[in-house]
Amino acid sequence: MVGPDGIGKRTFARLLAKTMLCTGSDPSDFSPCCRCEACAQIEASSHPDLIEIARLPDKTGLIMDQLVGEKETRMRSGLCYELRMKPYSGRRKIAIIDDADTIAEEGANALLKTLEEPPPGSLIFLISTSVQRQLPTIRSRCQLARFQPLTAEHLSQLVLRLGFAESEDEARTVAAHANGSIATVAHWVDEDLKSFRQELFGQLVQRPLDFTKLAKAVQGNMESVGSDSQPRRERLKIILDFALQFYRGAMQASLPHEQHGSSEGKELPPHWQTLGSDAFIAAIKRCLEAREHLDRMVSPASLIEAWAADLAVISRA
Repeated sequence: MVGPDGIGKRTFARLLAKTMLCTGSDPSDFSPCCRCEACAQIEASSHPDLIEIARLPDKTGLIMDQLVGEKETRMRSGLCYELRMKPYSGRRKIAIIDDADTIAEEGANALLKTLEEPPPGSLIFLISTSVQRQLPTIRSRCQLARFQPLTAEHLSQLVLRLGFAESEDEARTVAAHANGSIATVAHWVDEDLKSFRQELFGQLVQRPLDFTKLAKAVQGNMESVGSDSQPRRERLKIILDFALQFYRGAMQASLPHEQHGSSEGKELPPHWQTLGSDAFIAAIKRCLEAREHLDRMVSPASLIEAWAADLAVISRA
């Protein structure tokens, strides 16, 4: 299952799991009863036939122990082992592997045999943001399902339901900035991030861009979350996503007769309007590249400096 963060891939996988493990309805109806014991266990994440793993909060990616067990019990515990066990319900075993982008090559190779010869009746969901971030051997053994961002209408309804806005007008405004992702909504309404986002946009709009000032501001905001490595990396991901929003909005604003929902880019100064779409695309690609490098354990400080310097070059195009 491939698509941006925060658009419902994991939720959809759990709904499919509930559909197929529900004992109160026929799986072919695709309508779980939501009343039986199996449905209740899935809601509580305690169903013995549903195995779910995701990146641990203090780790940068999925680890071998989650897939094949700790060293002392290797191949006698972990997801691959549990998937081979006979289903308790007599129906099937289902595994959901979230954060599949973060599986290292060693872990992917350990998972490969299970994907090549899955236990009868088993079903495995890998949740990813990019097909290119999976090894070719993994991709070739899976069926690809692409997920699109949520529509502005659906997202605004979700924003209201989850309490991110108090009125329909506010919900529509928030949804217009979120690129179809509820995860982006959460970052957008975060009070601690609002002022820095405005500062970041104010720096990115400058030509020429002062990359030293930009790098210093990003570094300072990243360090404000504490000294632990993983929270800093997560904050830097959010900052890079903000930069992506800025450049996407700027590119939309530069196109004639473009209908866009985001207000970023609408008030770009005249000197920005002279930039061609190639420059905006280059900036967007550089932000995506920086985000990918961050997951590959590149030093955040070095990444910030190189990223800011490259954006400065692009802004002079």
